[in-house]
Amino acid sequence: GEPIRATLKLYYRVNLRGDNGSKFPSFNGFWAQEIEQDAQPQRERYNGKVYETRVLYDYLLYPQQVGTLSIDPVEMTVVAQVVVQSRHADPFFGGGREVFNVPRKVQSQRATVQVKALPAGAPASFSGAVGNFTMDTQFPSERIAANSGATVTVKISGTGNLTFVQAPKLPLPTSFEQYNVKTTESINTSASGISGYRQFEYPFIARAEGAYDIEPIEFTYFDPQRVQYVTLKSKP
Repeated sequence: GEPIRATLKLYYRVNLRGDNGSKFPSFNGFWAQEIEQDAQPQRERYNGKVYETRVLYDYLLYPQQVGTLSIDPVEMTVVAQVVVQSRHADPFFGGGREVFNVPRKVQSQRATVQVKALPAGAPASFSGAVGNFTMDTQFPSERIAANSGATVTVKISGTGNLTFVQAPKLPLPTSFEQYNVKTTESINTSASGISGYRQFEYPFIARAEGAYDIEPIEFTYFDPQRVQYVTLKSKP
């Protein structure tokens, strides 16, 4: 559940005329989220030479299984425009230049990632959230009429694998009739990770009169920086 960043970047020192086919990794074992990036070429120094560079794709990869995961190489056949001095020089005007489109196959390195298992002993309220989160809860009035509807709202905010955050369990009394949870979200993806919130609304009807206690709502996530589970609780 902890993301790594994979940037696929092309380095070149000649004019490019396109490509004759590309093969990109399938990222088996990962859930991939593409990051929007500036497509403008940049200049970088590599091994003592200055190259034009272009980011082809930029991803956040969230491992979905434990063990050694492999990221396959990127394979491309790019077409380079090469200018050479003409061998058929004009005797009056002198030498000319000829332009050739030359295909060149390039390949990135293969990468491996070692994914460790989450620690044992996770609380029952843990459902796979990894990152750093906060929880805000809103309860209805403490006094409602029998057979009337009300809603509890839980908002999970922060940075991490928000897409996989599930609705925490709402422990209602047996005489309360609970309906399907409504989920809304606002999620942003950047190079620093996925951030935003997921909000869960729990509509219910209190069928019988009386005084009832609602236990606290619990949400547990694993914090990879602190290397421990963190449990957030609402008020009862």
